[in-house]
Amino acid sequence: MRSFEDFVAAARAVVEQQARDHADDRWWILEPLLVVERRDLHTVPLATSAPALRALRAADLAGLPGALAARRAAVAMHADLALEGDVTPAIVLAVAGSLALAIEHARVLRTDVGTPYLGPWEPSDLDAGALAGALHAALG
Repeated sequence: MRSFEDFVAAARAVVEQQARDHADDRWWILEPLLVVERRDLHTVPLATSAPALRALRAADLAGLPGALAARRAAVAMHADLALEGDVTPAIVLAVAGSLALAIEHARVLRTDVGTPYLGPWEPSDLDAGALAGALHAALG
């Protein structure tokens, strides 16, 4: 990866591939996912990374890269968000680098037969500390 923006695009692509892989599963919910950039891109279930869970316990999304000895890290999770007055299922993506933190979401939309697909990515006004707490709580 060359830039923070490239990593954001790569993390989005990981989530989008997960959605495509489950396009026929009307009950699909993305399990919390960790995307890490060291030399290459690595993806693991968030629940399997003790250092990431410790950083989230401290409500510290910005601290994820340091906790993982990585250049950049992202977490993605399925959440129900209050958007435009409605509760809307979405995938939340939080991306942390050494100097920047970005949080965005993509709504989980439905085809006419009820199968899921992702809408476009949108900037999110979610609080980073609250998101870290929600991720930690979701993992028990």
